[in-house]
Amino acid sequence: MKTRSQWTSGFTAALLCIAMWSPCLYAENACEEGFVPIFNGKDLTGWVGDTKGYVVEDGSMICKPGGNIFTEKEYSDFVFRFEFKLTPGANNGVGIRAPLSGNAAYEGMEIQILDDRHPKYKDIQEYQAHGSIYGVVPAKRDHLKPAGEWNTEEITAKGNHITVVLNGVTIVDADIAKASEKGTLDGKDHPGLKNAKGHIGFLGHGDRLEFRNLRVKALSE
Repeated sequence: MKTRSQWTSGFTAALLCIAMWSPCLYAENACEEGFVPIFNGKDLTGWVGDTKGYVVEDGSMICKPGGNIFTEKEYSDFVFRFEFKLTPGANNGVGIRAPLSGNAAYEGMEIQILDDRHPKYKDIQEYQAHGSIYGVVPAKRDHLKPAGEWNTEEITAKGNHITVVLNGVTIVDADIAKASEKGTLDGKDHPGLKNAKGHIGFLGHGDRLEFRNLRVKALSE
C-alpha cells in the first residue's frame, strides 16, 4: 500500500510532466523534432505587417479582413507546417522568402491558398490552383477538404527545390530554377525566385479563413 508521501510524489511528478509537455498539448504535433512554434495561439507576438487585419480567437489566427502579415524572422531553407480552414471561395497565400514590402508573389514566392473548387474559380489558370507556386508551378488538384474543415499543409524550401504536401499528398515537387528557365507560366518577372532568404507570411485578399499550429524547422541558419 502506498503511503501519503508516495502518492504526493507521484502526483507532483505527473504535474511536472504535464507542464513540460503543455506546448505539445496546445498545438498538435508542435513538438516534432527540430520544429519551433511561430504562433503562440494567444496574440500576434512575432508577427509584423497588417496585424490589424488578423485576429486571434480560440487558438487560431483568423484573417478578417486580411492584408499581408509576416514573421519577424527571416528563413532560408526550412520546413513550414500548418493547418488552415477555408470559408467558401476564400483566397489567401503563403509568402515564402518574401520581403516586407512589394508584392510577395513576385518579390518573394507565393504558395497559393484557394478554395479552388468554388464555382467562381472554374476558369482559373492552372498556376492559380491551391498549392501552386503562383505564376510559376501548378499544383495537383482535388486534395483539399471541403470548406469548413481543417487541412494540413507542409511547405519545404531547400535551395531551388520546393515541395508542397497537402493532407498527406505531395502536390508540388519542383526545381524553381528549371521551372522558370524559359520564362514563367504567367509571363511575368518573378525576381523573388532567386531570393536566398526572406519572411514567411500570409497574404490576405479580404476573405475569412483560419490558421493554427504554425511551426517551422530551419534547415539552415
